[in-house]
Amino acid sequence: MDATYGLLIDYEYCTGCQSCEVACKEEHNYPVGQWGIRVHDDGPWEIEEHMVNWNKLPFPTDLCDLCAERTAVGREPTCVHHCLANVMYYGTVAELAPKLAEKSKQVLFVPQFKPIEARGAFVPENKLSGKVHHAAAIEVTENEHFTTSSQRSDSRTDVGID
Repeated sequence: MDATYGLLIDYEYCTGCQSCEVACKEEHNYPVGQWGIRVHDDGPWEIEEHMVNWNKLPFPTDLCDLCAERTAVGREPTCVHHCLANVMYYGTVAELAPKLAEKSKQVLFVPQFKPIEARGAFVPENKLSGKVHHAAAIEVTENEHFTTSSQRSDSRTDVGID
């Protein structure tokens, strides 16, 4: 039987830098509006006077396949590799479960969806290919006395320089 792999995230120390999001989008070439992992905000909200709760929570989406192509050749998922706070861990559930039990504010994800197997790799389409595009040409001329409303020349802005 094959081992089940997962992603352990210690969100107590996640800084919310979103490097996992960016790395995932670049690795998988996801279009605008699609992510393999997203960082959500929980907060800020006041727990008690002078004490605020504000967590950054990275969540794998349904597009997460734990970087199957990378892990097949012995590499970490790209989100784990690029995590600046070093709070993401990849491994078998058997390896990660004891680590999960060590402290609170951690979560273990075991993505089930396999987008590459289900639909194939995302292939971007250039809908404008083959069409001729022309840019508008404009002529720019010099103007020595250009002013805007913020560049007044009256007593309110006079600093004594001639």
